[in-house]
Amino acid sequence: MANRRLTDLFLELARLDGVPGKEAQVASRLLSFLKNLGFQARADGSAAAALSNTSNVVCHVGGGGTFALVAHMDTLRHTSRVKQVLSFDRVTGEGGAPGADGRAPLAAVLYALERAVSVNQPLRPFTLAFTTRGCGNTAGAKHLELPPGVRGAFVLAPGLPVGSYTVSSPGIALFSADVLGRAADAASPEQGVCAISIAARAIAAFPWGRHDPDTTSNIGTIAGGAGTAIVPPAALARGQVRAMEEGKALPLLERIKGEFEKAASAAGGGAAFKWSWEYAPYVHAQGADLCRQAELAIRGAGLTPVPAGSAPGGEANAINARGVPALALGTGVMHPGAAGEYVLLDDMARTAELVWQFVKKP
Repeated sequence: MANRRLTDLFLELARLDGVPGKEAQVASRLLSFLKNLGFQARADGSAAAALSNTSNVVCHVGGGGTFALVAHMDTLRHTSRVKQVLSFDRVTGEGGAPGADGRAPLAAVLYALERAVSVNQPLRPFTLAFTTRGCGNTAGAKHLELPPGVRGAFVLAPGLPVGSYTVSSPGIALFSADVLGRAADAASPEQGVCAISIAARAIAAFPWGRHDPDTTSNIGTIAGGAGTAIVPPAALARGQVRAMEEGKALPLLERIKGEFEKAASAAGGGAAFKWSWEYAPYVHAQGADLCRQAELAIRGAGLTPVPAGSAPGGEANAINARGVPALALGTGVMHPGAAGEYVLLDDMARTAELVWQFVKKP
């Protein structure tokens, strides 16, 4: 069961507003708390790049060490007007999500560090990072300043039981196809090239949907035209490919591109295809050093390690894409961001103990 101090830390943080891009209140409190404990915390200057009103909060303990412990500051929705309801075994929200998504992991970290200072417990060298936009586009993690010695990162994440850690996560590749035709009066259609028809032929030629258990494709939107009396000179189609491996996504993207180019060429139009990873996939091999470290800490906290897959879009995806191996650690926050969000008090205590195992020097 979470003790009163841990619960109070969570409630204090949960009552601060900090939606994606507007985490300044939370960052200010975290900086003050860490500095009061004697840690040299600072903002990393990422605010402009991440389009936030504050930067990531970074603290290099013992020079920064070889690993980073990461938790995001934001919540999906405003929490200052939500009543956090503390029952005998959990925290829920009255009037919305209670803020456990972002603030329960933060409270666990603060509690573990305060505990270390109070008992003079030596700490391992490591980098602590509280990030912006973790619930949004993970821009904080994408622009996070990490010391060159950091060779791995552990992200405290909602939606997974405490004791679980992610060994894989699919990526999402977003694409767009700009189709060019030629405008003409609808009374003389043979003088024009219909861009919407080109896009329609390309879309109809590709087998959208599930390609294998881990790979899907979808055409999401199509737009174009300038009026019912004009042969449309342009159209824009957007979609995505999800895959657990880059090697499975790339052939699909090439085939989609080819269908648009073929349809455009046949009609006398043109097509420009672009794509980029919104979140790159990652897979950690069984027995990888990062996984061994996670399992050691989880067992040290009295829990059973459970390797798991995760949904795409997490901060671990963003950090892996930068070339730093990262995985997500479950914090027990369930239904994150939804009205039914909750966290068990026992899971808050387990997360705090898990953090303790990561940061204390043996």
